[in-house]
Amino acid sequence: MAAEPSDAGLFDKRGVPATIRWIPDAEVSLCKACGLLFDWVRRKHHCRYCGHVFCDLCTNFRSLIREDKILTSPEKRYLSVNAYNPQRVCEPCYTILLPDQSLLCETSSNAVQPNSITEAGSKRFLNSPYSFTLREEIRKAAYSVKNFMYDGLIKDQSIPLPLLTNAKGIAFLTVLKVGFVVTGRVGTGLVIAKLPDGTWSAPSAIATAGIGWGAQIGGGVTDFVIILNTRSAVDTFCAQGQVNMGAELGVAAGPLGRVAAGAMEAGPGGIAPCYSYSHSKGLFIGISIEGSIVVARPDVNMEFYGKEVTAAQLLSGQERRPVAAQPLYDALVAAVESPANGLNRGVMSGRSSSYAPNPTDNRAQYPPQPLSAPATSSVAL
Repeated sequence: MAAEPSDAGLFDKRGVPATIRWIPDAEVSLCKACGLLFDWVRRKHHCRYCGHVFCDLCTNFRSLIREDKILTSPEKRYLSVNAYNPQRVCEPCYTILLPDQSLLCETSSNAVQPNSITEAGSKRFLNSPYSFTLREEIRKAAYSVKNFMYDGLIKDQSIPLPLLTNAKGIAFLTVLKVGFVVTGRVGTGLVIAKLPDGTWSAPSAIATAGIGWGAQIGGGVTDFVIILNTRSAVDTFCAQGQVNMGAELGVAAGPLGRVAAGAMEAGPGGIAPCYSYSHSKGLFIGISIEGSIVVARPDVNMEFYGKEVTAAQLLSGQERRPVAAQPLYDALVAAVESPANGLNRGVMSGRSSSYAPNPTDNRAQYPPQPLSAPATSSVAL
């Protein structure tokens, strides 16, 4: 084997890179840290701060870097780098950058960048079942709030105002389901929790996947809004995994549909009482028995917040509310104040449609009184 070209002074005595430049792939065949040979399994990765080439294990670190300090290939300038995302770095560079991370998280992360949604058009009804960023999940959740609660566009599936007012948390999921007899489902979303002061927590990214079987055929995309009625329900989303076992009977045809389902959410945190609402796009007919798992997405959370943060930290209020989540918070406030919820207020007050329940009002306590018009699309057992 040919000797590896030497890079004199690559690291000083502290292990800090002495030279900072983008090293072309063709110049190296060994990892600069562990010295192992690159092959089809052990791939080459560049440190975005010093520019040297390492294997995956030796660059298993992520740090926010000032945009003017991020190194890229001179031959691939057309490939843009999102400066708001944590970048792959080697261990010595990770140590160098560590003191600046708190400031960069507060000024340069995805969480502190403004986010917005489009009010007009059909995009609000066409959420993608799989998103790679929490910013996109926030926009999807805001659209779901507007569709289910705010503008009253899905009138037979509007969520009763007392449920929203007294909710301990809300989970949003967009799920793709397709198959014949045996079906598969996959989707992504987020979960937020109600804090003791009445505000909503920072969002945490979640994903779901599962299989089903039965007399069924078709495919479709469904937006779910899951009202978490107890703190224990929220806690299940803080755990490593959550198993969703239930029986589902439904028909989804055309741009909007309705699903009637009985489900029990069970996870390491215990039984999670919740109500699930949905609207579907597509065609799916049949009866099925389904099993799925809902898990946190720590990689998506890290990309958004610029640091490692757990779902428990986010849902307990240990992380400040991100600027990028403001569209979701605004949509939830508007849902409570929306005229579309006037029927709920009138039923709860028994006198006028101007009544706005609050957590301390006995008339607004969970469970709510039955409404005179159909409002729920699913009931949790």
